[in-house]
Amino acid sequence: MSRSSPKPLLTAMAAAFFICPLADAAVLPAMPPSVHIHAGLLGELSVGGILSVNGRAQSNRFDQSGPAGKHFSANVTDGLISVAKTHGLIQFYLEAGAYNLYGVGQPAMSTGTATNLFGVLPLAYLEISPSKNFNVQIGKLPAITGITPLTGLISNSYNVQFGLGGWQQQTVSRGIQANYSAGPFSASFAWTDGYYSKRFNWAVGQLAYSLSASSTFYLQGGGNLGHTSYIGPLDNSDFYLLGYSYSGTKWNMFAYIQYQKLLNGRNFDNLNDGHQYGISIDGNYAFTKHYSLSARLDYMAYSDTGTFGTGSSQTTLAGNEMGYGPGSRAASLTLTPIYQYKHWFIEGDLSYVHAYHLTAGEAFGHNGNQPNQFVAMLNTGILL
Repeated sequence: MSRSSPKPLLTAMAAAFFICPLADAAVLPAMPPSVHIHAGLLGELSVGGILSVNGRAQSNRFDQSGPAGKHFSANVTDGLISVAKTHGLIQFYLEAGAYNLYGVGQPAMSTGTATNLFGVLPLAYLEISPSKNFNVQIGKLPAITGITPLTGLISNSYNVQFGLGGWQQQTVSRGIQANYSAGPFSASFAWTDGYYSKRFNWAVGQLAYSLSASSTFYLQGGGNLGHTSYIGPLDNSDFYLLGYSYSGTKWNMFAYIQYQKLLNGRNFDNLNDGHQYGISIDGNYAFTKHYSLSARLDYMAYSDTGTFGTGSSQTTLAGNEMGYGPGSRAASLTLTPIYQYKHWFIEGDLSYVHAYHLTAGEAFGHNGNQPNQFVAMLNTGILL
């Protein structure tokens, strides 16, 4: 399953996470300097955390139990602690606690359900760094394929909810990853279990080129070199993404286009392949050091030739997880004002999704027949 959660960036995580170009794109809420402690033989460790709660209102609720089936709900967004060693030959990163995951146009989950996806230790990896330009990471890693890796302590989005394309991207993968940089170029390659399947058959990579300290182009690609029965065509797929990020003093933005070929097989009812396309642009403007406003526009399209069990049904063999039936389309607009004062922050999220060419029963509303959904969220908390 591909799940992600855009949240504040910890300084400790930025230092430990070597190669994701968009990790530098996060703006408000910004993490104050993390706490540094001396741990004997382990050396200096960076410790940080976040505790936040949210309230959520939605139109056209889903026919499900829990927050997805309610017009109004409240939940813990994050209760996470990170510990990182970011110096020396042997380094590591650990993140533990509870978290929640929200995507536009998708059923909301309880915090307990979301935390079960990747466990109470969603990220845990060892890093061997023989030089400042090369390292190898082993363990539970932020996935390369996508711009929304799960961790409440890192943000590659300026919004509380991630976009339509994020639901198709990988979030956390188990495996091994090598990272290398030389001047404006950087590259990563990983062998992983893809969509957290425990089946190590995904090869993924990323190339990035920085035109300047604030401007980066990047290319991602990967695929399943075998076939599994986990998450249907989504885990048996090829994924490609081309993106650009800009980080300035006031303006910050990133944009990307992505394509994914869903590869069916004998384990599934539909033997035909599917194709899905997405485009997104996400920008943020900081009016002051305390207040910023973000806006995101994204679009997803599917040329599926068969049913993958999607939308409100959320079956375990879903391949078109965002979609609303074969050949469906969707567009969304999200606005996010953010205010931060020292360790306290509050952020809103207003989103609208419109789906068309939908299949009856797969969209919004109690019967899954409504094409639109409005969501308003308020998220507040403290950065530890």
